[in-house]
Amino acid sequence: MIEYKPQDAVPYYYLGNLLYDKQPKRAIGYWETAVKLDPMLAIAWRNLGWGYNYHLNDIQKSIAAYEKAFSLKKDEPIYYAELDVLYEQNNTPLATRAKLFESAHEVVKQRDDAFVRQIMVLNLTGQVEKSVEYLENSNFHFREGSSRISDMTVDARLLLGNKLIKEGKYQLALDQFLSSINREAEDERAGARDPQINYFTGLAYEALGEKEKAKSYFEKSASQELRRVGTVSYYQGLSWQKLGNRQKSDEIFRKLVDEGTQMLESSDEPDFFAKFGERSTGNARLSNARLLVGLGYKGLGETDKAKENLELAVGLSVSNLWAAAEREGL
Repeated sequence: MIEYKPQDAVPYYYLGNLLYDKQPKRAIGYWETAVKLDPMLAIAWRNLGWGYNYHLNDIQKSIAAYEKAFSLKKDEPIYYAELDVLYEQNNTPLATRAKLFESAHEVVKQRDDAFVRQIMVLNLTGQVEKSVEYLENSNFHFREGSSRISDMTVDARLLLGNKLIKEGKYQLALDQFLSSINREAEDERAGARDPQINYFTGLAYEALGEKEKAKSYFEKSASQELRRVGTVSYYQGLSWQKLGNRQKSDEIFRKLVDEGTQMLESSDEPDFFAKFGERSTGNARLSNARLLVGLGYKGLGETDKAKENLELAVGLSVSNLWAAAEREGL
C-alpha cells in the first residue's frame, strides 16, 4: 500500500491549475485529490470553491470550500473578497458577513477589491462611522469598478449624515453631505447621485434654519434630468414636495410604482432567471423592483404598501442598502 504524504498534494494542485481553463471537471478532481492528501492546503480549497461556483454552479459547496480555505489562511485578502461575493449571491445573513471582516482591516486594505467588500458590509450593518473613517484614510489604485467605489462612498456619507441629523448634529451632517459630491469622478455615472445628495443637503440647511440655501438645493435636485426612473428619482420627488409641487412629486412616485411593477411582471416570464444568468442575480433584480414600488408608495403616503414592498426587497437581498434604510421608521 502506497503511503502518501502532504507534499504529494502539490503536483495535483498544479495539475488542476493547468487544466482548469480547458478541462474544468478534471481540474476539480485534481484539486479534490490535493485536499484529501493535504487538508491544510488552503489555496487548493480556494480553487475548489472557485470551480464549484463557476463550473458546477453549486454555491453551497463553493462557500464551504472557501470557508475552509479562510479557516486555514486568514492573511490572504483575496479570500475575503471572493467569499463575500458568494455570501452576497447566497443572501447570507449580514451578521455572518460582518464577522468575516471583524478585526481584519489591516489584511483587507491590502487589496482594493477586498476593501470594497468591507466598506459595503460596514454600510449594510450600520457601521458608517468606521466606513467613512476607513475611506478618508485610503486611496484606491484601480479604475475598474470605480463607479461602485464612488457609490459606496456616497452611501457611507449620506447614511452618516442622516444619522447625525437624527442626533441633532446638523452642521456635521451638512459636512458629510457636501463631502459626498465627488467632482473628480471620471466614469460616466459621475453626478448620477446628485439629486439624492442635493436633497439631503437641502434637509441639513433647512434644519440649520437657512431656508434660502435649502431651497436652492431642493431646486438643484428637482431640476436635474435623469436618464431613467430609479432609486434617485424618489429623492427628486421629495425635493418637489419641499418646493410645494405635489403634482410633480406624485407623478414621479407613480412612475416608480409603475416601473417596479413592470419589472415584477416581467419576472413571471419562464426564462426570467436564465436571462440574468442565475437565481441570485434574478433575486437582486426582484429586490430592486420591490424597492422602486416601495419608494413610490412611501412618497405617495401609502405607508402599509411601502412597508410591505420594502420588507420584501430586503428579504430578497439583504444587500439592498436603501431598501433597508428607507424601511426604517415605517
